[in-house]
Amino acid sequence: MFGAPVSIATTSSYLLPREHGAWGIVLIPFLTAVAIPGRLTPAVGLTLAAVLLAFIARYPLELLLVPELYRRAGSPPRARARRLAWAYGLAASALGVLLVAGWKLYLLLPVGLLAALFFLFHLWAGRRSSDRSWGAELLGTTGLTLSGLAGWIAATGTLNQTGLLVWWLNCVFFCAGIVYVKSRLRSRLAVHRPELQQATHFMLGFHAAVVVFVLALVYLRWVSPLILLPFGVAAARAGWGARRTGQPFALRRLGWSEVALSIFFGTFLTLGFRL
Repeated sequence: MFGAPVSIATTSSYLLPREHGAWGIVLIPFLTAVAIPGRLTPAVGLTLAAVLLAFIARYPLELLLVPELYRRAGSPPRARARRLAWAYGLAASALGVLLVAGWKLYLLLPVGLLAALFFLFHLWAGRRSSDRSWGAELLGTTGLTLSGLAGWIAATGTLNQTGLLVWWLNCVFFCAGIVYVKSRLRSRLAVHRPELQQATHFMLGFHAAVVVFVLALVYLRWVSPLILLPFGVAAARAGWGARRTGQPFALRRLGWSEVALSIFFGTFLTLGFRL
C-alpha cells in the first residue's frame, strides 16, 4: 500500500519492517487524525489493522520485485516472501472490503488507490536503483502519511478541510524529517566530496520554507500557534546539523532522536487542534 522512504533490513521470519522511521511515519499521522476528533470506534480499530497489514505487506512484495533490496536483505527464501505477501495483502484487502461494505467508508477507496500509486512508483524507482533519490524518498514519505487520511475518514466518516490540513501538516513535517536525515547522511561524506554540501543547503532551505508555511497558517488562524513549536524545533535541529557537516555521528542515536521528535510533533499537533 505504501512506499518506504528508507531502506529496510530484517532478520524476522515474518519479514517485518524494522526501520523505526517508517513505522512512525505510518502511525503518528493515523493516531493524530483519530485523536483530534476523539472518536474511537470499531471502524477505527479495523482501519488501523488494515493500514498496518498493508504497510507490512509491501516489504515481502518488494523483496520479490526489487533485486537490489532482495540482496541487501540477505536473500531470504522467495517462497516465504511470496506466501507472506499474499497473506498480509489479502488480510488488508479483506478488512478494507469490510470497512467499505459494513461502515460505508467509501472515501477509503480513493485513499487506498492513491497509496497504491505511490507504492508502484516506489517499486519502479527501486528497480531502477533510484529509490534513495530526493524525489523518490519524499514521494514515499507522502505515501506513508496517507494513513492520516484513512484515520480521519474512519473516525469521522467523512473528509473535510480540517482532516486534509491535519494530513498535510503530518506530510510536511515528516518530509522535513526525511530531508534532515538524508542530508546528515550525505554530510558525513562532504569532506571528501564537496558537491554533497548542496544537501545541507537544500535542508536549510526546505526547513525555512516549512516554517514560513506554518507561520502563514497561524497568521490566517487556520491552526493554533502551538503547532508552530515542533516545526521550530525541527528547524533548529536542521541548523545544528548544518554546523556539524562532515563530523561523525551515531546512526542509532539519529534514528531515536527522530522518533522522539515525531512523538513531540504528534502531541502538539493534537493539542493545537483540540484546545
